[in-house]
Amino acid sequence: MVRHESEIESVEVKGEGISGVRKQILVGPNDGWQGYMRVFALEAGGNTPAHRHPWWHVNYVLEGEGTVFIDGVGHVVKAGSVAHIEGGKLHQFVNTGAVPLKFICLVPPEGDHY
Repeated sequence: MVRHESEIESVEVKGEGISGVRKQILVGPNDGWQGYMRVFALEAGGNTPAHRHPWWHVNYVLEGEGTVFIDGVGHVVKAGSVAHIEGGKLHQFVNTGAVPLKFICLVPPEGDHY
């Protein structure tokens, strides 16, 4: 499988505590990989909800800047930053910049769905 991100639908993520978030599933179980590689884009001022779940995340920031909160502690991130969030930790991404905060997010199979 080879494709370009421009060929993959970007969907608005909706729900309580979510503002200005879009997601693309770049690769997942339908492509033969047991897990999900997603790209999130948070518009300026956007944020994911503060939430927790049993699975881990590995994140790599592609562009923009923001803060990742993990169990109430804020960590400044920018292009090139990497964050590993263990399962069970309360976490949230907030775009603090003027341009979109865009990051890759890897999760195990139970971490997403099509």
